[in-house]
Order: sequence, then structure tokens, then C-alpha cells
Amino acid sequence: MAKTHEGRGQQHAGERRRTRSGSSSRASSGTRPLREQLASVPDPLALLEGLFTHSPVAYSIFTVDGHCLLINPAYRAMFGAEPPPEYNIFRDELLERMGLTEYFRRAFAGETVQTPVFWYDVRELEHVEVKEANRIAISCHCFPLAPSGGEVSHIAIAYKDVTAELVAREAEHAERQKLYQVFTQAPVAINVLRGPELRFEFANPLLQKLMGGRELVGRTLREAIPDLSPDLVSLHLGVVESGERAVANEYPVTLDYDGQGQVETKFWTIIYEPLRDESGRVDGLVTFASDVTEQVLARLAVEHQQKWLEAVLDLMPIPVVMVEPGSGDLTFSNAAADRLHGQMLPKGVPAASYGELFHITDPEGRRLTAEELPAARVARGERLDGLEVNWHTEAGDVVVSVSSETLPAMHGHPASVVMPFLDITRLKTVERHLQEAIRARDEFLSVASHELKTPLTSLGLRLHALARAIDADPESSLARRYGREVAAMKRQVTRLAELIDGLLDVSRISTGRLRILREEVDLSALVQEVTARFVPEAERAGCALDVRPGGPCVGSWDRVRLEQVVSNLLSNALKYGAGRPVHVQVEESDGRARLRVRDEGIGIDADSHARIFQKFERAVSERHYGGLGLGLYVVRTLVEAMGGSIRVESRPGEGATFFVELPLRPVEPAAQAS
Repeated sequence: MAKTHEGRGQQHAGERRRTRSGSSSRASSGTRPLREQLASVPDPLALLEGLFTHSPVAYSIFTVDGHCLLINPAYRAMFGAEPPPEYNIFRDELLERMGLTEYFRRAFAGETVQTPVFWYDVRELEHVEVKEANRIAISCHCFPLAPSGGEVSHIAIAYKDVTAELVAREAEHAERQKLYQVFTQAPVAINVLRGPELRFEFANPLLQKLMGGRELVGRTLREAIPDLSPDLVSLHLGVVESGERAVANEYPVTLDYDGQGQVETKFWTIIYEPLRDESGRVDGLVTFASDVTEQVLARLAVEHQQKWLEAVLDLMPIPVVMVEPGSGDLTFSNAAADRLHGQMLPKGVPAASYGELFHITDPEGRRLTAEELPAARVARGERLDGLEVNWHTEAGDVVVSVSSETLPAMHGHPASVVMPFLDITRLKTVERHLQEAIRARDEFLSVASHELKTPLTSLGLRLHALARAIDADPESSLARRYGREVAAMKRQVTRLAELIDGLLDVSRISTGRLRILREEVDLSALVQEVTARFVPEAERAGCALDVRPGGPCVGSWDRVRLEQVVSNLLSNALKYGAGRPVHVQVEESDGRARLRVRDEGIGIDADSHARIFQKFERAVSERHYGGLGLGLYVVRTLVEAMGGSIRVESRPGEGATFFVELPLRPVEPAAQAS
């Protein structure tokens, strides 16, 4: 039922006036009829038209053939559309389907009728098309219009919009249904008890099942469950008397649950909520009960298991403590940890007090604050792996190595951090003695290297003088007799000098006396110079030198140390090159210099790639290849001192390639955030 077009309303103005003037309706003012009262009004038709137009009640007037004659603005606002000309109330399939058409026929028959509330949406009509309209819930008051003594020619319909009321009622009903479903399908036992005698008003299916199908609703608590303990009954009554919410956690209830004479104990968590009437007086309560028997039994089993585990840990010789994540509180310490401390480690003490209870220092002797203690660090989520601290205890000072692992929550236990720690006091003493021995060794090597260097230098000079004399007269008896021996002695002196230089470098590195003196160096030119000096050695080894220096590659490096790097790599390649070519290449890219030295010799297995860069290490037997195993160690140390890196790629029998990368300019250390 939609609105009439405004033009249609104006078109039938005359008919409206005739219909209104001929209405048989009466209104009283005292004893005078409405017609006499309107006669005294200057323009009664205007008055009635204004009343019809401005009424907040939606009105429509239908002719006897079922077509809409008039509507007021309130009708338009309610329905959101007006009836098109072809609309006929007697052809309205929606009204017909709901059985409401008869009400309107009765109105045309002269009866005033009231329809029930119904939902109406004109867009669902099939015999007319209305695209925009409101779906509303309405109630119609229909009354006939007829001239005095004449037949009904029109009916007026007043519409009451009860959409909000109906929606609210339906929502309330839906909420009630939803609440009922929640109560009946809830995984907890729910019941409602009313009155001081605690009579069951409601019990959901789960409670009925848990009670063995006993009859509950309509009976008092004592009648329905006579074997309920007096303490639990008193708890129910106490909530009604006090009007305060109560919770019973893991409450043991012993009953014949199945009603078969078999008594058992189950544990329940029960929540009691008081119920109040309209005056606010407590007249009952609702309880929510959860069967937590399995959880309680599981927890008890875990507690027993925990006690067993703690007994096992007490037998362990390794000190172990457990820390609570977040707070840092100590929750457990085994006997070994207590013995190391000299007394029982405190439990239940706030972690903020540990700084006063425990005197712990770092390896430099600085006392750790409460926030720096191992327990505080693991509580923040940090993982410790061999943290060394000095623990000053009642039993004495010890050095301990602390580690930690987080044990997640499981089997009813909360998450915990396990901290085992080792007493490494004796190990640190042995380590100190070893370090002293290494320092003594390094000092000896340094002194011995310097002492050997002096006579070796003198011997080398004399051999060079003798070699020059032989080279000056190769046909002399001296040259024929000692020429080959002198050349061999020169090579041995050179080799011995290199070994001593290696020992000196190791001594400088170990004692921190290695210095890098930077200057502008062309790596390509330097490689050409060094390889030129290695030509005789390469010829003796049967290795051809393939040098590809590329273009100029200038950077800020220590020239002497860079020569040493190239020399050691070439010497290493010629030693293990197996008489095959050695390839040397220099290139520059992305602000870095790259040096590559490749041989085609015996190669290196993958397990030795990292080890060969360590001190006194080698990948082959020293029976077949001489040397102290210091060359690559020195190379790595020098390259890293200049800000670069070195790596090797090799497989046995396929040679080895060493890659050196150096920044062209020193890398500035990153500025620390203030």
C-alpha cells in the first residue's frame, strides 16, 4: 500500500470535498453534532483538510472499487512510496496471502475493523511495480465512510507503524531463544534455584545428565539431591542470604551420580550468582558448574611427578636452578646449587632484591646490578650460552659458566627457564696457567726470531757477496767448484729468513704489536713486481705464472703488508701447484679490490677450508710439504687488519683458488647511537 501521486490528489479535490461533506461520521462537542459545529467555522473544509494533511497518523481513503483516492504526507513518510494508479486493494496478493483482504471487505460493508499487526513490503507485489518503498510492520484501523442514510462509498484506513516495537519484540524473543540455547547447549552445568527452599526452576541437559537423569525441576535442592553435603547446601544458602557472588574452586563433591548406589568424588568449579526480583530483593540464585575432575587429577599427577623430578635433580652433581619468566623469581634449586651457594638459595624473594642477596661480578671484577644478573636476563627472554661470572658465596669465590633454556608450559606446568651452571674455577686456573705459558712461548719466539735474524742476515750478505764473485767469473775454479753449492745455500738462507719472518709476524700478532701503515698503493703494479721476483722459483717448481693485473687499482693499504699477502699466496700456490700453471688476477669493482690466486694442484678437502687459516695448521702431511703452517694465518690476519676478507674454493685434485677482497678506502667505524 503505497502513496498516491500529488497530482492525483489535486485532481480529485472536488471529490474529496464531496466525500468529506457526505461523511456520516459524528463528533461531539457538548450535545451539538459535528455538522452544526462546522457550520459555525468560517471554512470547515479547510480545517478538515489541514487536519488530514498535518496529522501525524498515516491515512488513506479507498473507493468502493478498491482504488486509492487520497493519502496524507504521513502516509508517504511511512511507506516511502505512493500507490500507483493501477493498485487495487482487493487484488493485493500480499494481503490475500495473509488473510487480511476480508478485513477491508467488512469495512466496506459498514463495519469498523482493526487488523492484526503484519509485515508489509509493497515491493513484493506482482500486479504493480514500486521500486522504492519501506518494509514496515503495521496495524490498520479501517472505518467506513457514507452519506447520512446512504451506502458506504469509501473507507478510511489509519495506519499505526509498529516496526520498532515489533523489531524490538522479535529481537527480545530472539535473545531469549539464544540465551535458552546457550543455557541448554552450554558445556557447563547450569541451574536456577528460587526461594529460600532453593527449588529448581531450571536445569540444563548437561546437569540432568551429570545427575544421572534425576528429576530436578520443581523439587527443592535437598529433595532432588538428598546426598548433597551440608557444607555445599550451606554455601548455596549463604549466597541467597548475603546477596553476594561466590566461587568454589575445585570443590570436591561426593555423590551417587548415576543413582546406582556407586558413590564417587568429583571436583567442581562452581560460580554462584544471586538473582533479584523487581524490588531488588534476592529471591534465588543461578549456578554455573564445571567438572574439573580430570584437570585436578592431572595436576596432582604432575605435582607428584614434579616432586619425583626434583628428587632426581637433587642427585645430579651439576647445579641447576629454575627461574620464572617475566618476574625472574627463583622457583627451584637443586642440592648441588645450594651446596655451591653455601646455603639454601632463597625462594619467594622478589627478584629486585637479588642484587643485595647475591654478590656476582663480571670477569673484570665489576659487580653486576640486579638487572644484569643472569636470572634477570633470562626472565627478559635472553638466552645464555656459557656466560662466565664470578660468584662470591659464603663457601668462597667461584667462577661459573651459566647457560639457559626455556621450558614451555606443558602438562599443567607453567613455562620456566632452566639454568644449569658449571663450576669452572679449576678450568679458569688451568687456562690462566696456559695463557701464561703461551705468553712465555710468544716472548721466546720473539726473542729467538730476533736473535736468529742477526746472524742470518750476516750469513746472507756473505753468501750474496760470494755469489756475485762467482757470477763475475763463471769460468773460474771457484765458480766451477762452489757455484751450485752457493746457489743452494742462498735458497736455504732465504727459506730460513722467511720462516723467521713468519715467526716474527706471529709474535707481533699475538702480542698486539702489529701496525698497519697506510699509503696509496697500486695493487696491479704491486702484483706485477712481486710475481716478477717469483719467476725463478716458479721455474724451479715447473709452474708457469699467468698474471693478469688488469688496469690500475689504487687503494689505501700498507704496502709492505700487501706485498707479504701476495708473496705468501704465490708461495703457497707454487708449493702445492704440482708443476701446473698458477693464475693471478686483479680487478676493481664497487669500491673494492679483488685479488684471485689459483693453482691447479692437489686441492683441499672441504673440512679443511676454515682450518688452514689458523695458526700452525695445514691441510697436508708435513712429511711431504715443509713449512710451519703460518703463511695463510698471517695472510688472513693482515687482510682483516686492512678491513678485507679472504676465502678459498677448492676440491681435492682440482686445485685451489684464494679470493682476497679489500676496500679501496678504510671503512669508518659506525657511529654509536647516543
